[in-house]
Amino acid sequence: MKRRVAAGTVLALLVVTSGCVGILSGPVTFSATAATVSDAALEETGFEHNRTDDQTVTREFSAAGQSKEVEVTNRISEYHRTVGLPGIAEQEVAVFATFASPQVEVLGQSFNPLAEYDNRELAEQFTARLDSVENVREVGSRNRTMLGTSTEVTKFEATVTTSTGVQFDAYLHVTKVEHGGDHVVALAVYPQQFGEQGDTVARLLEGVEHGE
Repeated sequence: MKRRVAAGTVLALLVVTSGCVGILSGPVTFSATAATVSDAALEETGFEHNRTDDQTVTREFSAAGQSKEVEVTNRISEYHRTVGLPGIAEQEVAVFATFASPQVEVLGQSFNPLAEYDNRELAEQFTARLDSVENVREVGSRNRTMLGTSTEVTKFEATVTTSTGVQFDAYLHVTKVEHGGDHVVALAVYPQQFGEQGDTVARLLEGVEHGE
């Protein structure tokens, strides 16, 4: 599962390659605020904070003979819960992660490709370049609350292979909201053998904090 952080890189690249029109003048830098999970939600669900990383991508754009760079900094927070699988020692295979990406504004234009992506497309972007997640397929959805906003959380089934070679069937939950000038994506992955964890995911989503 260590390679799942690459998913953040995939989305980070999308943010700055979505098409910037016009002449860019001066330094253009955008940075997201990290979306984290409250201590209360972590205590109730048994998840622990693993890390919060910055991912900065710089791209050069050229227009009318001028070249300028746009720098976008995204923030990824990751949480783990150790669970046991039949016949396998306990491993950190239950994961909850948030990805915060800034709304980019240049010459009066505002854009971020995440705004146009539905949950299936987000799931595909998070998993398309990962060896560890395969056969993603939608199995349902329901509304939950994150950052004070009612949002559709889509549930998928998938096959996950850990970095140690352990393979298991998993559930994947994906949603996003716009908050405080950032687009915040939340992703939960856990083994199907762990049982239905909709209430746990809901509590984690309710516990997401951003710019507070």
